[in-house]
Amino acid sequence: MTNWYKNTIGFIRNWWRQRRRYNNFTGVAFLEPHVDPAEELHRRKLVIIGSRGNPKWLRFACPCRCGEIIALNLMQSFTPRWRVEIHPNKTVSVVPSVDVVSCQSHFWIRENRIHWV
Repeated sequence: MTNWYKNTIGFIRNWWRQRRRYNNFTGVAFLEPHVDPAEELHRRKLVIIGSRGNPKWLRFACPCRCGEIIALNLMQSFTPRWRVEIHPNKTVSVVPSVDVVSCQSHFWIRENRIHWV
């Protein structure tokens, strides 16, 4: 009987996690390093820190709604690093996938849409 309870609770937890996840970001914001990105992060935007020609960081709120702010390194001189592709329709794709250890989220970002693994 204990196994049944564990399985049921696990099923409900996974179902709830999937129901509350975001499926896309609302836009992209380019900010200089000295500007606070909190307002843009609150609006569920992907925030690129640095210039369009030389982006340094990509920051965004974790789409699983755990509350964590994720910062991805875009600088070629450091590892690990990610690459962003800025599309003509003002969306962003990120390579490789994003794996958040603290909340166990794993996803791809393609044209501001979140593809969960």
